[in-house]
Amino acid sequence: MRRRIELVAALLLLSSCGEDPVPKPRGWPRIDLPPIGYTLYADEAIAAETPTYARMIPRRGDARMHWYDLRFAGQRATAHLTWSRIDGNLPQLIEDAHEFKRKHEAKAARIGNERMLRDSSRVFGSLFAVEGDVASPFVFYLTDSTDNFLYGALYFDARPNADSLEPVTARLRDDLRHFAATLQWGARGGASEQAYSTSTLKVVTPSCALCNRSR
Repeated sequence: MRRRIELVAALLLLSSCGEDPVPKPRGWPRIDLPPIGYTLYADEAIAAETPTYARMIPRRGDARMHWYDLRFAGQRATAHLTWSRIDGNLPQLIEDAHEFKRKHEAKAARIGNERMLRDSSRVFGSLFAVEGDVASPFVFYLTDSTDNFLYGALYFDARPNADSLEPVTARLRDDLRHFAATLQWGARGGASEQAYSTSTLKVVTPSCALCNRSR
């Protein structure tokens, strides 16, 4: 009986030694995104549709500037927004927005430039989808070219990791595109234009960070 047990144990040992361990494929935790839905936010400076699962938090403001946090608590991300009253300084405001974008180019794999042209609401500007392990994967500025200028940048609470955050980043980019496509200046409350129509969002050929630096 003892010899039989020893024989079985030896066979099990030999069979286990002959198999190479198989590494498990690398994966990321499953991310469940909330249903898509929007609600209107409006104050004396701006009005736009924001996601129902986000919260618009006015920080402070005066007659010249307003600051907001569009907080995505469930996704651990915040879009920081700054509204400014134009006072002969539109070129400088636009240059500041581009300069901030350029700070991300060293780590960016690619930067897509989407141009916003909404003549009926006088909303013009650019939206930048910054790909790669960057601090801000989405940056934009919008203006009516005479009185109002709005700058926004999306940040995650976690360290940048484009692969693991990709599903969330894609959703929040779309949410901010919808915000831009429904933006009105002042408390007009009529932010209902259809997002992403060809007359609303015109896409410019994406550019890479290396190409931008070489120009």
